[in-house]
Amino acid sequence: MATENGRGRKPMPITLLMAEPAAAVDLNEAERAAKLFKALADPIRIRLLSLVRYSPGGEACFCDLAEEFDMPQPTLSHHLRVLVTAGILDRTRRGTWSWYSILPEPLRSLETLLRTGGPLADRTAPL
Repeated sequence: MATENGRGRKPMPITLLMAEPAAAVDLNEAERAAKLFKALADPIRIRLLSLVRYSPGGEACFCDLAEEFDMPQPTLSHHLRVLVTAGILDRTRRGTWSWYSILPEPLRSLETLLRTGGPLADRTAPL
């Protein structure tokens, strides 16, 4: 069998995929993300965020949120304060009630970190 290189095999071209590496997360961005992840690291807060997001007009009154949870008012207020302090929720006072709405930018920054091709999820293969 005649071959081009005399060893019995014909050379084949190989294509190497050279993907651009994801940018490393700088210290300030890592600190902001850690603060957000910490605020979201509680099932009550995840549920609160979901309830606010899907409330009519994208905002929810404390009185409506309190009806969804079987817990004392100070405990629910604490969870909401954590989300407000982290910059995930905005709070507006109207009379005696507080109204909450989502601030989208912090969640977008986490999405950027976590999406495929981002700094924390660069590979599409399972880890």
